[in-house]
Amino acid sequence: MKDPFAASSGLHLREHGDARERHLWPGVSVALSQYEQFWRALIVLLTNRVDPSIPMGPAWIRIRSTIPLEYEQLAMHNYSLLYYAAAARQEIEKDRRRIAAGKYPRPELAFFMMQICVERAIDLQRIARKIFCALAIRHKLPKHPKSLYEAIGAFRNAFAHDPILGRATAHGREMLPPPERLPKKGRPLLWRETADMSVNCMIDGLAYQERLWQELASFLQEQWASLAEAFLQVRQQPKFVADLGLAAFLPICQVPNAASPSGPRAASGTIVARSDSN
Repeated sequence: MKDPFAASSGLHLREHGDARERHLWPGVSVALSQYEQFWRALIVLLTNRVDPSIPMGPAWIRIRSTIPLEYEQLAMHNYSLLYYAAAARQEIEKDRRRIAAGKYPRPELAFFMMQICVERAIDLQRIARKIFCALAIRHKLPKHPKSLYEAIGAFRNAFAHDPILGRATAHGREMLPPPERLPKKGRPLLWRETADMSVNCMIDGLAYQERLWQELASFLQEQWASLAEAFLQVRQQPKFVADLGLAAFLPICQVPNAASPSGPRAASGTIVARSDSN
């Protein structure tokens, strides 16, 4: 029996994603490749991309208003996860360039973005489990990496809620206190306490951000792969098709080879206004 969803495999973020996805994807397409697999397996089915009566353009990428709220919420968390993971990657690269130019790095920005990723990853699994329960299926999602989340959270909280952390300088770049020396609550880490730390116990801020981002990306890959696997099976269920109102669109038509939107394409929840002067 032919898979009625087979044509969705012809969709590619570089051509059929929205404006943000197409902008961000080249920088993370290798490290976060499984996002596209999950996007094909489920997310595109929630949008007007399945409706052959809607031409490519702003309306084509939008979430259909008739889908259950849980699916829209899942799409929102998923989209945000890619956005902030890619944004964190960009901030790390900016810090790399700042350091190379002899300027001060801004590690707080990458940690802010990574903490948002942690929160979105937790919510994504929570909503996915709710959907699985409603469909009466069992699927084991990967376990959240507790130590990674704690390290990201410790630095994010220190940067967000305390005065600027004391730094040490070695090898031409700023060094940060190790996560175990950060205050968990109460008074902030004093500058004199940082000054008393041995340089050998301090951590290279850029290298540490890079390591945490790579660990986060590895987990996100595993999570997206697991979700894609689950929904490739789930979408064959009559209840799934009925819940999403997909019967009228099956089998999915062959997708266009290249994007040719009539107007600017933005995020599925974004309205874009065209200026008459452009």
